[in-house]
This record gives sequence, structure tokens and C-alpha cells, in this order.
Amino acid sequence: MIDLDAPGPVRALPAPPSRRRWLPLGLLAVLLLLLPGGGGSGLPPGPSVVLDGDGIGDLRADGDTLFLLGRTAVAAYRMPGGARRWSVPVPPGAKLLAASRGRVVLSLEEAAIVGLDAATGAQVWRREGAVPSLPSGEGPPGVLLARADGVIDGRLLGLDIGTGAVRWELGTPAVRRVLLAGDGRPEIVDLDPGGLLLIRDAGSAAVVRTVALPGLDPVDGFDVSGDRLLVYHFERTTLLVSAVFDLATGRRLWQRTDMAAAGGLWWCGTLLCGGSVGRTTVVDPDTGDQRWSITGWTDLGPFEAGLMWATVPTPNTADPALGAVVLDAVTGRVVRRFGPWDVVAALPGHAALVTGRNPGGSLVGRLDLTTGAVTVLGRTEHWPAPPKCLVTATLLACHRERVSVWRLCGAAVCA
Repeated sequence: MIDLDAPGPVRALPAPPSRRRWLPLGLLAVLLLLLPGGGGSGLPPGPSVVLDGDGIGDLRADGDTLFLLGRTAVAAYRMPGGARRWSVPVPPGAKLLAASRGRVVLSLEEAAIVGLDAATGAQVWRREGAVPSLPSGEGPPGVLLARADGVIDGRLLGLDIGTGAVRWELGTPAVRRVLLAGDGRPEIVDLDPGGLLLIRDAGSAAVVRTVALPGLDPVDGFDVSGDRLLVYHFERTTLLVSAVFDLATGRRLWQRTDMAAAGGLWWCGTLLCGGSVGRTTVVDPDTGDQRWSITGWTDLGPFEAGLMWATVPTPNTADPALGAVVLDAVTGRVVRRFGPWDVVAALPGHAALVTGRNPGGSLVGRLDLTTGAVTVLGRTEHWPAPPKCLVTATLLACHRERVSVWRLCGAAVCA
């Protein structure tokens, strides 16, 4: 879901965020699931290339090229050697949206989106008055989702990533969200005042599902998990009403009007979570009844049938009890602990991308949530906090102040 990146943990914040925050790491998940248990013996490999930049903000990869956005420029580096192919200046506040199909796409603070030639850095197209609708930029293959004329107009556009041309255009509904389906595909969901919910394919904007919700009260926002719809209504900044509907029948399952004191609800997997920073309450989505609450972990997400997994935002490495845990979804009981690893992202296959701090640097690894085993993929010396990472068929790249790049030999990090 756009209001953040495939299913994963959800930070316990007052406003209902997405339960699917980890889409930009989807490709990373596919490859990491294939990585063998190498790194279990001897010293794990250090990065083959380390790239410095002026205030590194983001990175993307396409083919054999890594694109790096700094404070004042975007640059392209050929891998595996790390030779710079080109660098072009960008204005302050630019964001790197996508790199695919021969284009590097950036959004600018003056409400414009530009497409650069990935081979040369030359500008190929520019769309004025457009603001990206997904944090990661690209939606379905070859399509960028953007709002026209900022937040004033509200029209949604599907832009061709190669040319910047408008493939489709949608008007302004009462409430609209761009969600991520269970398989990671973005979907456009419109909810009209009369209670009609329309789910559209983001590649073509074609309607793929229609649900009538009779008796729907005024709605200021909504969120979807499977066949359950969570809606909420505010007055000024006070949350007045939360309700859950069954999308298979359109029937309202329950409604609560006492949310101002209790705080809001959001999806954590197929269950609902509520509470405040440091304490989370789990609510049954079919009845609205409280199941259990937990203190000390503020990120919860789906694990497997009957289980959930939880992390803390910044594990205290001096306390081995903190880090990641698996919980019984019925009772909240801790059934497994994983120690003081920083969880960077949730991965499919009951796994997580993690970093662990060691003297003088950090380790990057894959945590198997079923067994608790951590496969160390590589080591680096230059960040004190969890990095952001991406992977292609030939490289694994993570960045904080600098970018560390590991070459991949087949399905493993090269020694």
C-alpha cells in the first residue's frame, strides 16, 4: 500500500499506514531466497566496490548499471568494476523514482517528472505538473503512476516510462488509494460516497472488481487486507469512527465510535493492530474484540498460519532479548526469539533481510524465521545503522553514507 513498501511489519504510528511496505525489495527477496548457507564458515566477503557520494539519497539498478542519487547529481556506475559512466546535476529535493527499460526517472520539487536516457544521462522527456503517486515510482512494468497538477486537481495518470506519454487518466473520486495486492501488483481502489468500491488494474486502469457497500457512512480513508475493508472517519484531527466490511458480501461486520481515546487501527497482516509507540494491541477483524497486547515491540506482521512476527525499530544490541520474535497470533505469546539483528525488510518465504553490528562494521544476512538461522551474505565497515538494500542478478548493493556493492556469482555472493 502506497502510504508505504509486499507484506511486512507495520510501524505502530497514529495514522493507519500500509501493511505492505517492502515492495522495492521484492526483487531482493526472490534472489535472497536462493542464496545458500555460505558465509557460515570463515570471514564473510567484504564489498567488491565502495562508492562515495555527496549526501547519498537513493539508488536503483538496471542491467549492469547502478544509478546513484546524491544531493546535487545523479550518476551511473558500470558494474562490477564501479566505473562511472556519466553524472548530471539535479536540483535540490529531486527523488529517484525508477530505472528500467532504458530510462532513469526522477521527480523534481517543482511538480515535474523527467525521464533520462540510461546510457547517457540526457533528458528524453519531461512532464510538468506531475507528482508521483508511489514512493518507489514505477507501478506495473513500464508504467509510472502520477497525480496531475499536484493535490489540487487530483487526477491520476498512468505514464509510459519510455516516453512520458499518458497511457490512461482517471478523474477524482471521493477517496482513492493505490494499494499493493498480495502478489505485489499495484491496484487503484476508488471508494465513492454511495458506497461503491472499484478496484482497477494499475497497468490499464480497467475495473477488475466492483463491491457495493450499503449503509456506508462518510469515509475519510480506508485500507484493505484480503476480503476485509477498514474505513475510518475524522472530524478535524480526531478519529470518530472505524468500521470493517466484508468485501465478499458488502456487509458491515462491526463499527466502533470510541476510537478517539483508544487510537486508530491498521492492518498487521490479516489482523488489526492499534495502540501507541511502545505498546501494540491486536484486534480481531471480524468482531472488533481485543485479542491481546504486547509491550516492547512496535512492528508486527504476518508470519504463517496462526503466527505473527514482531521487531523493534532500533534493537538494543546490549539486550539479546530484543530483535525479532515470533508470536502466537491467538494469545500473543512469544514462541521464538532471534536475537539482536536489525530487520531491514520482510521477505517472502518466512524470511527477513537483516544487519548485525560487529566490531568496526556490520554484517548483512538473511534470517530464516522458521529455524532462526542467519545466513551471512557479506560484511562492511561503514554504517552504524541498518542500510537500504537492493539486488539484481549480478549484485547486492546497500547504502547509508556510502554504497557497498557485492558481486554475485550465480546465486551466491562472490568470495
